[in-house]
Amino acid sequence: MQTLQISDQAANHLNDMAQQEHITSAELIERLIEKHRDEQAKQRELKSFFAPYQKDMTGFKFDREDANAR
Repeated sequence: MQTLQISDQAANHLNDMAQQEHITSAELIERLIEKHRDEQAKQRELKSFFAPYQKDMTGFKFDREDANAR
């Protein structure tokens, strides 16, 4: 097991949050890590889903007059 070094302020916030949830600080950290992993997985899934729709827009110029003429 590794030792985690955090500031006193962060430790106080962590303890307060853990007390509100009625769990230990270690359990709260585990929950936060798991939630972060889930969010990262969701972001990777969304990026892979939208990857085929990404278009190279370099060199694109919008011409308002041309668009209004249509």
